[in-house]
Amino acid sequence: MKFTLSLLTSMTILLFSAYPVYADETVAIVNGKKLTKQDLDNHIAMIQTMTRKKVEKPKQALENLIDREIMYQEVQKQKIDQDPEMKFIVEFQAREMYNNALLKKALGDKPITDDEIKKLYDEKIKSLEIKEYKVRHILFKKETADGESQAKAVIAELDTGKDFTELAKSKSQGPSAAKGGDIGWMNLATMRDMPGFAQALSEMKKGSYSKTPIKSNFGWHVLKLDDIRKKEPATFEQSKKQLRQVIQQQRIQAYVDSLRSKSKVEVKLK
Repeated sequence: MKFTLSLLTSMTILLFSAYPVYADETVAIVNGKKLTKQDLDNHIAMIQTMTRKKVEKPKQALENLIDREIMYQEVQKQKIDQDPEMKFIVEFQAREMYNNALLKKALGDKPITDDEIKKLYDEKIKSLEIKEYKVRHILFKKETADGESQAKAVIAELDTGKDFTELAKSKSQGPSAAKGGDIGWMNLATMRDMPGFAQALSEMKKGSYSKTPIKSNFGWHVLKLDDIRKKEPATFEQSKKQLRQVIQQQRIQAYVDSLRSKSKVEVKLK
């Protein structure tokens, strides 16, 4: 299982642990329960953390805190907090917050440097070659019973010298038919759900068309490769935030793996 650090929950925990301790000054009493100034300050800090807006009126925040205390007392009165499902949810969320705080502490011991990010960027760029393909297609939708046969018939017409654009306009069942089948520039990332597309285009030469029908979730296609171009990769500055997250996730997984290696684990599930 991959672990993801939730910065918001971690920040919330640390916010309370770092908050200064005030004298036990009572600011309200709700059904005999004292609410202190520290309770109010913590509540204000939570609101500001969640909304990212400064609380200008402490009295309004106090009213909100009082309402929440009244509701929680009603929760206890109705024993909702004793419901097994609710107890499980609360315990699960508490564990997640503690785990996030642990990961935050582990990551904080050795901050990620720009040099580390640049090294990862250079490694990825070295092996990266982004090609884009300008594609036309003639589509026979999957609802068409003889779609594959019709695609083969189109290929036979192309073999006799017929113009791809004109055939696309007259025969394609796709929305790009009016544009001669032009579906623009594509790269391998945009074709993850269409492996047949990716394989066919990677094997085709500029100006050629597919010699066999290509199947996808949409139906049967005949492809034409109009052009190929190399796309410049994202710059270091554009990639920096994403690569930092990659390194962070690698560190988290390495830390969890190190804890696991020192633990005795017996898996009983068959």
